[in-house]
Amino acid sequence: MKKQQQSELLARLQQTSSKFMYLLEAFQIPSKADDTAIVSEYLLDDVTGVKRPLPKALPADEEERQARLEVMQNKITAKHLSRQRRVPAEGKTARKRELLKRNLKKSLRKANMIEHKTQQVKQEEADSKGKIDKLNTTKTFNAEGKIVFSKFQLDEHDVKKKGVDTDAKKLLRKHINDEKELRALKESGETEKYASIKNKRAWERATAKTEGHKLRDDPAALAKRIKKRKTQVKKSKQEWADRKQKLEHKKGQAQKKRAENIKGRVDQKKTKKMQKLAKKGRIIPGF
Repeated sequence: MKKQQQSELLARLQQTSSKFMYLLEAFQIPSKADDTAIVSEYLLDDVTGVKRPLPKALPADEEERQARLEVMQNKITAKHLSRQRRVPAEGKTARKRELLKRNLKKSLRKANMIEHKTQQVKQEEADSKGKIDKLNTTKTFNAEGKIVFSKFQLDEHDVKKKGVDTDAKKLLRKHINDEKELRALKESGETEKYASIKNKRAWERATAKTEGHKLRDDPAALAKRIKKRKTQVKKSKQEWADRKQKLEHKKGQAQKKRAENIKGRVDQKKTKKMQKLAKKGRIIPGF
C-alpha cells in the first residue's frame, strides 16, 4: 500500500512540474535571475508628461497685486497701532488709574440719579399736600358725636339701636315681675297709677309692633321655649355621655387586644425556647 501511494505522489509531482516548465517556456522567463539581466524588456515604456509653462504675469496684474499687498499691510499696521494705543504706556498703574476714573464716573452718575429722584419725590409730595389743602375738609358729626365719613347723612338723629334681649328665662321673669307689680297696685287701691302703667305698656307694645319688632311677652310661648331649650340641653348631654362611653369602650377593647398580643408573643417565645431546650436533651415537663 505504501509503495502504491508513493508512486501516485511522484506521478502528481511530475505532472505539476511539467506544467510549470511549459509556462516558463511560453512566457520566456529566465531560469536564473542574474544581475546582468536586462529587466527593461519586461517593463512598459514610461510616458513622460509634457510640462506646461507657467503663465507670465502681466504688468497690470502685477501692479494690482502690489496694490492689494500694500492695502493689507496698511490694515495690519493700523490694527497693531490701535492695540498699542489701547495698552497704557505705564503698565499696571495706568490701568488702575483708568479703572478708578471709570468707577468715579459711575458713582457720580448714580449719585446724580438718586438726587434727581429724591427731588422728584419731594416735588410730588408738595404738590399732593397743596391739593389736599385746597380741598374742603370740613368734618361732619352724627347725633352721637362721631365723625361721618360718607357724603350724605340721611338721618341726623340716627342713634344706634340696642340689641334685643332674647333670653327666654329673663323675659319670663320680667313679665312675671311686671304682672306682680300691677297686681300689687290694683290690690293696694292705686287705680290711677295702675291704669297709667297699663296704658303706657300697651302703647309701647303697639309702637313696637308698628315698627316691626318681634314681641317676646307671651308667657306660654316663653315657657315652651324654655322647655324646648332644656330638652335640647338634656339631649346633647346624653349624646355626649354616649359618645364618651363609646370612646372608653373602644379604648378598653384596644388595650385588651394589645395586652393579648403582647402575651401571645411572650408565650410564643417561651415555647420556642423550651422546645429548643427539649431538643438538646433537657427534661422539661410538657415538652
